[in-house]
Amino acid sequence: MSQLDSGWVTRWLVALCEPLIETDARVQIEEQMVDLVTSHPHWFAAWLSGYLSDIVRSLDAEDPWRNLSVVDGRTVHPDKSPFGTWVDASDIVHVSIADIRADLGLAALQNPVGETAAQLLAVAAKGWDTTLTWCETNLVTSATLSPSEGAAFFKTAASALRWAIHRRRLFYGLEDPFVHVSGFAWIQRADKMTSGEPWDEARAARHLEANRVQPGTYRQFNPSVE
Repeated sequence: MSQLDSGWVTRWLVALCEPLIETDARVQIEEQMVDLVTSHPHWFAAWLSGYLSDIVRSLDAEDPWRNLSVVDGRTVHPDKSPFGTWVDASDIVHVSIADIRADLGLAALQNPVGETAAQLLAVAAKGWDTTLTWCETNLVTSATLSPSEGAAFFKTAASALRWAIHRRRLFYGLEDPFVHVSGFAWIQRADKMTSGEPWDEARAARHLEANRVQPGTYRQFNPSVE
């Protein structure tokens, strides 16, 4: 991955973390990301798998969003109820107004996550390697993708990441450095993975462990959980 290309990934990471970036800049960043995904889908799959897995696995072990599964082609909660709409965040976020688009706590989830992205979230809880295998089986069909395939892959990835980041932010807020630091670290790891070089998996595991949502936190936010 060239420095120019990885620069767009870094900018997209910032865009995911900074809501005040201007619309024109955000559009340009996402257009460049679609081009990157189209040209380098295997690299993007490696980066996405590590980054998304870090975010999902950093959640409290009791959080239902960390315990999703796919049953008969549909993503479900541990209690087998369907997953994929803003309602899934209402176990923690109090719904204050009828218009979700105007609710600061839920507006990011106003549109359904999409079934492919939901399945990606479920797989991410199993680790980066399982997630990468899933991506290469379901989303990366060749060494390069058509523009429509690249756009679809990026849309799925962006949706899954936004939902995962939103969930973690409910516990740590907008200033959580792990979201950006993890994404940046996986740029270098993806470079090594796709070039066949060794990388420090133990260090990555330690960083994740040090930044997990503390056990029991989900119960504090949702005392009604059994």
